[in-house]
Amino acid sequence: MKIAGIYLAAGKSSRMGKNKLALPLGNAPLGAVALESALQSSLEKMYIITNSSQKSVWLESLMNHEKVSILTCPLAYLGQSESIKCGIRRAQAEEFNAVMVLLADQPYISIKIIEDMILYLENNPSLQFVAASNHDIIKPPVLFSASMYPALLQLQGDSGAKALLQANAGKGKVLSFSSAKAFLDIDTKDDYNRLLKN
Repeated sequence: MKIAGIYLAAGKSSRMGKNKLALPLGNAPLGAVALESALQSSLEKMYIITNSSQKSVWLESLMNHEKVSILTCPLAYLGQSESIKCGIRRAQAEEFNAVMVLLADQPYISIKIIEDMILYLENNPSLQFVAASNHDIIKPPVLFSASMYPALLQLQGDSGAKALLQANAGKGKVLSFSSAKAFLDIDTKDDYNRLLKN
């Protein structure tokens, strides 16, 4: 099964007040941490979705990686769905059987989470999606089969894909993961400060 990653990194960081993906976390920029994990996984390609207004300095150390393909999404300002659609169109053109949608501001997504989800879909190829959950709440990343591409291309605004998952609940699988830290996403200065204390 040929699977690509769609790494959503086109947000405006409006609640942070600065480009959060460039903030330091350990020895790397925040946006590069989960990307490192994804690049070490069995995902065959990583589409990094950026917007045209932000410099991607956080990407510099990884932009020449053989798996990385940087896609600028000119309509990213209209909401997360536009970034997803940019990635889906490229995955369709390159004939990927599935895509995993990951958030660049979720630094602790591990290789194990990524691989567990991929393995489940490979063992159950008739599923339309495999989603992650923590404490019974579905959270990114989500792995979508190519059968979901047409529906994903109909998404609008910032709704993301959660409504699609609910509408197709019987056709997918939700895998539960116990680590709350793994699913932290960093939207505000308080989130970032809490992250530094962990």
